[in-house]
Amino acid sequence: MERLVLIGVSQRRGGTQALEAWTRWLQERPLSELEAIQERVAITTCNRCDLVVALREGVSVEAARAALAPEGVRSYAYEGEAALEQLCRVAASLDSLNPGEDQIMNQVRAAFEAARAAGTVGPTVGFAFQTALRIAKRVRREVPLAPANASLFSLARPEFERSLPQAARVAVVGIGEMGSLAARSLAPRAATQLLLVNRSLGKARALAEELGAQAMSLEAFLREAPRVHGLVSATPVEFLLGEGFMQRQPELRVIADLGLPRNVNPQAVPPRIRLIDHEAMQALGEARREQLRAHLAQAERIVQEEVEAASGEWAERQIGKAIAQLRQRYQATLQDLLGELLEPSELERLANRFAHLPLKGLRGLARQHGLEAAQAFLEAAGLGRADLEEAPRA
Repeated sequence: MERLVLIGVSQRRGGTQALEAWTRWLQERPLSELEAIQERVAITTCNRCDLVVALREGVSVEAARAALAPEGVRSYAYEGEAALEQLCRVAASLDSLNPGEDQIMNQVRAAFEAARAAGTVGPTVGFAFQTALRIAKRVRREVPLAPANASLFSLARPEFERSLPQAARVAVVGIGEMGSLAARSLAPRAATQLLLVNRSLGKARALAEELGAQAMSLEAFLREAPRVHGLVSATPVEFLLGEGFMQRQPELRVIADLGLPRNVNPQAVPPRIRLIDHEAMQALGEARREQLRAHLAQAERIVQEEVEAASGEWAERQIGKAIAQLRQRYQATLQDLLGELLEPSELERLANRFAHLPLKGLRGLARQHGLEAAQAFLEAAGLGRADLEEAPRA
């Protein structure tokens, strides 16, 4: 666990420009070429970019941060148990712009599965992600942070809808996970004509049919968009909507920009249009965080309790080979002393019985005081550092 490191930047703790720079850098940088990393998973969402890695022996966190972060962007970095705890907080949506939103756990799981399919997950990172996802499920089950299907757009939705006329035309541009959630949340609003826009028209049509909306290709929308009162944008295209688009939309009152990088150039938005971008949603999220203070504290206690238990489990897994060798030593000693008098099965039973108490103590030592204390015990018993092993591969 000492080699586990989480390095990244988020909207809450770096701002939009740092997040855009980090995401752009990550897309351009082949991480497979970095010799410092033994295992890796990248978590990239619209409000955070985290790299969870296992470093090779002898590589420091600061060296890893210098290799993994774009120049000029100051990232946060967590190591060992602190990295595991932060990953758990991320998966449980405790560090999200909108605390308790559902998307992040699915995004963490998807990132883990993609990395595992690519062969970049080993025992350290695998254990960390399995632990984080299990803890996130417990937090979701026990702590009422947000209603089901909460998303980043849930933060913007009250202000977005207040800005619309009673009878409104709303376009949702980008029908990925984020845009689809926004469309589903807006569909029940009375007297609202919903237009779903996507590069792939077939995908927009499928959701439009389900929601009773209209569909349009992105190409057609950019060329000749119908007039709308509200717009939600959730694409990966930087500054997709500029000054020309705003001029062609005299009735447009409000935009929710959920994209990363930003889909809307803030300088192109006239004063008559309310722009709810990541900075605005960050302020809304902090206000909501204050309202959830007691529930968030409960969730943090669960995370800390579970991480402590998981760290003990990891330490115990690390000494698996040494435990087997201690049993073998007891059995060899009994074989020398009593081998002619007892059956092999009886020798094995006695060896396990004699080994029970010292092995129980060794496990407790590893759980309570870490591998350093367990290593001291093993060296005193004649079992060196080479007898420690990694946990089983996930």
